[in-house]
Amino acid sequence: MKLVMTSGRTIRQGEQLYYKDHPEYTAQTSLCYINPLDLLGIGVDDGQKVKISSEAGETIFKAVSCADILQGMVFIPVGPHANYILHSKTHGTGAPDYKWVNVDVVPAGEDEEILTAWEILEHEGGCRFDIGDPVCVTKSPCGDCVIDDVVCPLCGCLCDDIRVTIKDNQITGVDNGCSLSNGKFTARGRLKEPIMRDGSGWKNISYDEAIDYTANMLLDADRPLIFGFSGTYGEAQCMGISIAEMAGAVIDNCSSICHGPSIMAIQEVGHPGCTLGQIKNRADVIVYWGSNPIESHPRHMSRYSTYADGFFLNNAFRERKLIVVDIRETDIAKNADEFIQIKPGGDYAVFSALRAIVRGKRDVIPPMVAGVKREQLFRVADMLLKAKFGVFFTGIGLTESPGKYKNVRNGVELVDELSRHTKFTLTPMRGHWNVYGTNQTFAYLGGYPYAIDYSRGTAFYNPGETSAVDLLRRKEADACIIIGSDPGAHFPRECVRRLSEIPCVVIDPFVALSTAVANVHIPVAACGIDAEGTGYRLDALPLWVKKVLEPTMPNDLEVLTRIYNIIKEAKGL
Repeated sequence: MKLVMTSGRTIRQGEQLYYKDHPEYTAQTSLCYINPLDLLGIGVDDGQKVKISSEAGETIFKAVSCADILQGMVFIPVGPHANYILHSKTHGTGAPDYKWVNVDVVPAGEDEEILTAWEILEHEGGCRFDIGDPVCVTKSPCGDCVIDDVVCPLCGCLCDDIRVTIKDNQITGVDNGCSLSNGKFTARGRLKEPIMRDGSGWKNISYDEAIDYTANMLLDADRPLIFGFSGTYGEAQCMGISIAEMAGAVIDNCSSICHGPSIMAIQEVGHPGCTLGQIKNRADVIVYWGSNPIESHPRHMSRYSTYADGFFLNNAFRERKLIVVDIRETDIAKNADEFIQIKPGGDYAVFSALRAIVRGKRDVIPPMVAGVKREQLFRVADMLLKAKFGVFFTGIGLTESPGKYKNVRNGVELVDELSRHTKFTLTPMRGHWNVYGTNQTFAYLGGYPYAIDYSRGTAFYNPGETSAVDLLRRKEADACIIIGSDPGAHFPRECVRRLSEIPCVVIDPFVALSTAVANVHIPVAACGIDAEGTGYRLDALPLWVKKVLEPTMPNDLEVLTRIYNIIKEAKGL
């Protein structure tokens, strides 16, 4: 059966982000959610295996019957299984079509098995690493204790009210945090010393050897790529920019595959944004468009929007109106005052219709727009116009589906239209805890927010040309440093294969799927646990992310500084 694949985060997949070598991660990322009527047409029952193929490849999934999924669609949790059948075309934006891939779904054969995450990487030339029994890599200067007001380094909410319990030099308990936060703080899959690929296995090496290898790799490369940084702090990001400029490298961050199109839209029409504190205190109409915070930002609604009482809203849950726009009835949609279920790829048309209504052109609206009845559009437009203060939270449902940055541009222009009558803002739902920080540091040091090419001796920026996915797809990059990110789990299959073909170094506290495609993995202290630095919340508010334990290894900034000094000396500068 011909279907359209869309992928996205689920809470269970998110809980396993730092346990990707565990069977449960494979169990979550190998699920596919399909409408019961489509399952009937395919000829399989709930829980049976299906083979999903696309122009990029094919692999096996476990089918889950889900009435919330539109007929003709299949939803897959983001991860290596979805990316195994994802093509690497970005249409000039740097962001692949995670939300729109034509696939063919058929029953799987009896002898066809679901691949584990490691096996998928091995198919693309990677080499799995068995970490063995976890070891403690941190020290507690205060012994067993409880620490309050800790900032959570997981998602863009950067919740700063976390309480952690420390016992035996490790974090053993997390209060106030969501299940995603708990998963990161208590993760044990950390390396104790650097490792290097040795044939079909791995060997331990020293930090001096690992850092020398990394610096020489950049010096020897013709088109080096430095990617990631959304999982590290601002000071290390600044040093990354300095290395890229010194080495003539391309430096890119995770926004190029998620909210890069949002940035492109903002560059065209501006950003009518505000802080989350303003939203909490003032907003009486909340719109989540292409976003499902219950899965991706679990505390967003309780801290900053729907359920959070503010200065002007003493009973926020009853005083606020919640509008959700999505292609499927997500958990948050079931709690909405108004749920607009649009056809896939219909965001631009619905934005345009709402703009026309707000401008007083109701007579030009057809009876149906992208699967939405005209009467519902009138009703929603009236709710928006009656707001005292409203906000649009936009997700990657807009940036990774047809229209990409033009969807977000139309959303910003709707906000401009509404602001002629009342007060409205728009805030992208940034995913990783410091992905907004990468845009801030890259912009004020390099002049551009991501995808910066220093090969000309000066900064050059052109998403779709200088973005990481495009460089790897065209096989231009001949060396790569991955830091604070895991493209092995989140890049299209073709790009992962290219990473396994070129010299590659991973700098990360945790064993990740990118470890499989690396020649060297350098473990570092983890920001928010045993390292500290500046992080930017999803509303661009900088926060100091403090450490709660002492490290036994260098941090990102120390490793990057040593790499920079070696390159500087080699170039005689």
